[in-house]
Amino acid sequence: MFDAIVAKRQYKTHINISETLKLLIKDAQPSIQSVALDVLATDSKYGKINPKVLNVLFKVVIDDTLYEISCTMEYIQFLKDQLKRLNKIKKYDDKSISSKKSKDKEYYKDCMEILFENGETFDNYKQVSLEYEEALKSRNDVVKKLYKEIEIIKKLRP
Repeated sequence: MFDAIVAKRQYKTHINISETLKLLIKDAQPSIQSVALDVLATDSKYGKINPKVLNVLFKVVIDDTLYEISCTMEYIQFLKDQLKRLNKIKKYDDKSISSKKSKDKEYYKDCMEILFENGETFDNYKQVSLEYEEALKSRNDVVKKLYKEIEIIKKLRP
């Protein structure tokens, strides 16, 4: 059922999955209708979805959301490490600019080259740093929204 929810709505994140869970809660409520036969009356206490199954589904969604938070936190740590490395590069660049001896300038430039990764250069490392900062801010916002989503799901839980 969880896979069906995620696949049907094509969720890439668990943000706003509570909207779908609200619809499922409505489906779990028994419909208000008069039942004439006693045999049918025994099954009329359930809606389209069994509430026990729905409760388990809520647990699965919460666990999966926590897993998404964990993965996002790992990525946040990666971004922080990259920003720390790029800040080191900036310090070496500043020292290189303020140095008067060409030997010192070359030394700091060599240090910068050692720290460069994946196509980073003297010209673009500041832009890469800005992109990492934007990504870090974005991922922190995602984590906040996911925690908020868990709070909503816990309140909805039947």
